[in-house]
Amino acid sequence: MKAILLLALSAIILSQSYGFAYGAVDVYGNPIPGPNVDVATISVTTDSSSYVEGEVITVSGSVSDFKESDPYTNFDVTIRLIAPNNNIVSISQVSLDDGFYSTSILAQGPLWKLDGDYTISVSQGSDRNASTTFTFVHSTPEEVVEEVVEEEEVIEVYEEELAEKCGPGTHLEDGVCILDESSESETVSTNTGSVPTEGFNSWIYSITFTLLIAFVIAIFLFLISRVRGKKTV
Repeated sequence: MKAILLLALSAIILSQSYGFAYGAVDVYGNPIPGPNVDVATISVTTDSSSYVEGEVITVSGSVSDFKESDPYTNFDVTIRLIAPNNNIVSISQVSLDDGFYSTSILAQGPLWKLDGDYTISVSQGSDRNASTTFTFVHSTPEEVVEEVVEEEEVIEVYEEELAEKCGPGTHLEDGVCILDESSESETVSTNTGSVPTEGFNSWIYSITFTLLIAFVIAIFLFLISRVRGKKTV
């Protein structure tokens, strides 16, 4: 009797030792990992660390203990995309293919309002979770600089065309042709100098013409007096 009890006790001790070494079984029949057994994990990654509006984000990962025949490891992965303000941008479920999953998300839409760090959180069940982050911006500084340069070039070409239409002695200012200061001073000096000169010349001409007429009249009167003097003699 003692031998039977000793044998039963030995069997119980061996079974407990086997359970701790190789993993016990939970209520669902899945083995509970022991100290030397790796815990099942899920991973997630993106194909880039930053994206611009309109680009496509590729999300991929794997489940370490996937078994196609095991219904407790072969079920969909839930993917959540979370904005910087903790609002959910999108949520979807992806099936596993030999333990791997992959999906694409378009970085565009009414929920993509903020620039900053967005989080992708994946889960399979309640005990398998992982997350990663990436940076999102609506536009790049290079594009803004190029647009500003193009606008400046258009303005320069437009101003050059207007300047060509302005005549000599003028320049373009605020889209209007304005007379140069040097041309204005030359015009004023020319006008102020010509008026006295023309008046003086006219005065000389009038005096000369008057004297000429008086001289002709004097000669004419002298001839008349000579003729009368001869008749009297």
